Amino acid sequence: MAHIRYLLPALALSVIIAGCGAQASSSQAMSSSSSSSSMTSPSSSQGASTQVVLSNGKFHPSHIHIAQGQTLTFVFDGMGQDHLDLLHQGHLVARSPDLNQGGKWEYTFKTSGTFIIEPETMTYIHGTISVHS
Repeated sequence: MAHIRYLLPALALSVIIAGCGAQASSSQAMSSSSSSSSMTSPSSSQGASTQVVLSNGKFHPSHIHIAQGQTLTFVFDGMGQDHLDLLHQGHLVARSPDLNQGGKWEYTFKTSGTFIIEPETMTYIHGTISVHS
């Protein structure tokens, strides 16, 4: 009986450690496919799509410059479920549907200005989108 008391916490700890390792390798794969700089200049064609990934508590890239009329694809690579809020001058402009890990949401920016993207449950995480005409 004493062995079981030590076996269960050890088993739980190994499951947690294994889960963290899987998350790290998944995040590394996402990071390698995203831009290593904090700014991205997408192609100049109107309507071109660019990806912004929420992974490991950060948006990648964290700041992006795009042209008016361009569509961004937001990818949620977090654990659990959340939705993203898009704000302009402190006002909610759009809200994604609930996103699970790997979930995607597209938004076309029809007006110029500076927009903030944040997950609803983690408002301390921000990404900035600068839209120019």
